[in-house]
Amino acid sequence: MLKYILSLLMCLPLVLQAQIGGRALFDFLRLTPSARIASMGGINVSTMDDDVNFGYQNPALVNDSMNNRLALSYANYISDVGYGYTAFSKTYDKIGSFHAGLHYVTYGTMQGADERGNLTGEFGASNLALVVGLSRRFQQFRYGASLKFIYSTLASGYSSQFVGIAGDFGGAYESKSKLFMAGITVKNVGLSLTTPPVGGEREGLPFELQMGITNKLKYMPLRFSITTSNLEHPNLIFEDPNAEQEFDLSGNPIKKKDPLLDKIARHFIFGGEFLLGKGLRLRGGYNHIRRQELRSDRRAGMSGFSLGFGLRVSKFAFDYGYSSFGASSEFNTHQFSLILNLNKKESTAENR
Repeated sequence: MLKYILSLLMCLPLVLQAQIGGRALFDFLRLTPSARIASMGGINVSTMDDDVNFGYQNPALVNDSMNNRLALSYANYISDVGYGYTAFSKTYDKIGSFHAGLHYVTYGTMQGADERGNLTGEFGASNLALVVGLSRRFQQFRYGASLKFIYSTLASGYSSQFVGIAGDFGGAYESKSKLFMAGITVKNVGLSLTTPPVGGEREGLPFELQMGITNKLKYMPLRFSITTSNLEHPNLIFEDPNAEQEFDLSGNPIKKKDPLLDKIARHFIFGGEFLLGKGLRLRGGYNHIRRQELRSDRRAGMSGFSLGFGLRVSKFAFDYGYSSFGASSEFNTHQFSLILNLNKKESTAENR
């Protein structure tokens, strides 16, 4: 089964047709919700345990072991930008596992000016998304869906508020040994409810198709994940319209050829966890498209790489994640998460 799934993941980027083009409205929905996921490359749709944050990545991953778990996360993003995610899950017999979350972004204080350059005072901007979802189990499979109510505002007091609604749909598989897992999710299916200006067009949401697998080695304390993203866009290489044309010795224009391997690799995110005892986890990840697009012409540094650790003590779990978004240390992101087990008795389910 693992062989067939890997073959499917490698072929999908080649057969789907689209172009990534510009950015969508409410693009903040792509941000990584927790430190654990951030430390493993930023996207993971196949790990199923008691970490309630994974419900934001794939609603089908919400399960019984997340019952009465509360998660709080915050990321110190680029410059003055910060964002966080809060989630809670509750399981009801014969109904399923519910989860709810709140995703927010704040952009700090900005200086406003009119068309003549005259300062008009400071203003702020923010994004907010309320997430509610349900997951159910069928034998070794789980399926789920979540609904997002989205709100964005720029400079309160002006007519720059945007409202939208979106849905995520996912499926997941877990082997009987609990060593192998697989997941697939269709994200941000929806539309903007804000009326566009006269002559304008209603913008779309950051729709995305993701698939992945997670496997824990039977005789080693290692769990690794391979995730594919942006499967609806086969070509993720950006073509710079301002790039200077190069010519050969005969004066003929040189047509740049994009390597096939790079095109395929831009869809993949790799992450791993070393399971040291019951309470300590060391993590790392690599995101190829992030490295290719955020590296400078002179050096790449740690762009695309991520690191982190997790520590569990009693009913508390603390995670830290470091992600590099550029060759300079100014573009490093630090993310922190805290998960609380609100059950009176410790769950017997296998945890993370």
